[in-house]
Amino acid sequence: MVRRGRVGGRPGPGRPRPPGSLRGHADFSKLWFGQAVSSAGSQITLLALPLTAVLYLHASPGQVGLLTAAGLAAYCGPSLLFGVLADRMRRRPLMIVADAGRSVMLAVVPALAWLHALDMPVMYAVAFIEGALSVVFQVAYRSYLPGLVGPEALLEGNSKLQATQSVAQVGGPGLSGVLVGLLGAPFALLADAGSFVVSVVSLLWIRVEEPEPERTVGRPAGARGVLSEIQAGLGFIYRSPVLRALAGSAGLFNFFSQIQLTIYLLYAARVKHMSAGEIGIIVACFGVGGVVASVTVRRGLARLGYGRTLLAGYAVAALAILGIPLVPGSPALSTELFTGVYFLAGYGIVASSIAMTTLLQVATPSALQGRVNASFWFAVSALMPFSALLAGLLGGQLGLRATLFVTAAGMPLSVVWIAFSPTRRVGAAEELAPPPESGPAGPPVSQARRSGSSRATGAGPAG
Repeated sequence: MVRRGRVGGRPGPGRPRPPGSLRGHADFSKLWFGQAVSSAGSQITLLALPLTAVLYLHASPGQVGLLTAAGLAAYCGPSLLFGVLADRMRRRPLMIVADAGRSVMLAVVPALAWLHALDMPVMYAVAFIEGALSVVFQVAYRSYLPGLVGPEALLEGNSKLQATQSVAQVGGPGLSGVLVGLLGAPFALLADAGSFVVSVVSLLWIRVEEPEPERTVGRPAGARGVLSEIQAGLGFIYRSPVLRALAGSAGLFNFFSQIQLTIYLLYAARVKHMSAGEIGIIVACFGVGGVVASVTVRRGLARLGYGRTLLAGYAVAALAILGIPLVPGSPALSTELFTGVYFLAGYGIVASSIAMTTLLQVATPSALQGRVNASFWFAVSALMPFSALLAGLLGGQLGLRATLFVTAAGMPLSVVWIAFSPTRRVGAAEELAPPPESGPAGPPVSQARRSGSSRATGAGPAG
C-alpha cells in the first residue's frame, strides 16, 4: 500500500489546522488553483470543439456523434490500463504529462484551421487523443487527492474542487460564446491550450514529494500481471453491493444523458435558432446549479446522509433533463426556460457527483486507488461513446426533438436503480471504509455490516 507522506502547506506556528480542514494547506491550494484555470479552459473546449464541427466544417448529426464518440473512446478499455499505470508509478507526473499533451493537441486545431487544412478526420483524431489524455489525468487526479489531503478532508477537497469546476461552468460557456464570436470556433481553443500550461505549472509547484508506490511482491510479469491488476480493480467494485449499485445506476444515467448532450447543441442551434452566446448562457446555468450544490452538499449530507442525498440528486437531475424536449416557444422564451432546466440539472448532478466520488475514495485502499477509480469510470462511462453514436443515428433518422424524447424516457430508470439499491441506506462515508485487516483487493465493508447490522447491504451521475 502506498504510504502517505506528510502533506505540504503546514499552517503557521500557533495556528494548527483543524482536523479535516484544508485551511492553510498550501499544496492543495496549488492544485486547486491549477484546476480552476484548467476547468475554465475546458468549458471553452466543451462548446468550441463541437461548434468547430457544426459551424466551421458544417458537420452532420452523424459526424457530430462520431466526434463525441471519439472523445469518449478511451473509456471503453484503455482507461483500465491507465488505472494500472496510476498504481505502478507516481500520479503527479502522469497528471503533468497528460496536461502538457492536451495543450499540444488542442493547439493543432487552430493551427490547421489557419492553414485551411482542417477537416473532420483530423477533428476525430484530436478528440480521441485529447480524450484519452483527459482520462489519464482524471484517473491519476482522483487517485492522487486522498494521499495529498488525507481521508478526513476528502469531502471538503472534493467540494472545493467541484465548486471551482461549477464556477468555471458559469463563466466558461459565456466566455466561449464570446471567443467563438470574436475569433471563430477553432481559434477559441487556444484559450484551453493555455489553461493546461497553467495547470502544469501549478502541479510542478507542489512541494510535497509523492511516495513511490509499493511494489507488489510476486506480481505476475507482462500481460498476465496487467490483467490480474485490472481484475483486482474490477473485482473490488463488483464485490461491494454499494459501489456495484452506484456504478450501474450512474452508467445508465450517463448513457441517456450523453444522448442529450450530443444532440442538444444541434437542437438549440438548428431547431431553436439560438446563437452561440445564448447557448453559452444556458450551459452556464448548469454551472450555477453546480456552485449552489457544492456549497450546500456538506449540509445536505449531514442531514440526509449519503444515500438519500444521492437519490435526491439523481431524481432532480433526471426530472430536469426530462423537461428539455418539452420546452416550447420562441428562442427568447426557450432560453429563459432552458436556464431553469439546466440549473436544476447542474444542482442534482454535482451534488450526486461529490457524494459518489467521496464514497469511492473512502472505500478504496491507497494501493488500489488508480485501478478502482479507472474501473469505476470504465463501468459508468464505457457505453457513452456508443450512446453518442446512437444519438447521431437517431438524430438523423427520427429528428432531433424526437431523440431528446428517447433521453427523457430513459433517465428515470437510473433513479429507480438507486432507489432499490443498498446505496440509499448509507449514512456516512466511513461506513464503507475498509477494515484494517482487509487486504488491498478486499471489498469495502460497511461499518453497519461489521457490527452485525444490515443497514448498508442488500440489493449516479459521473463527475
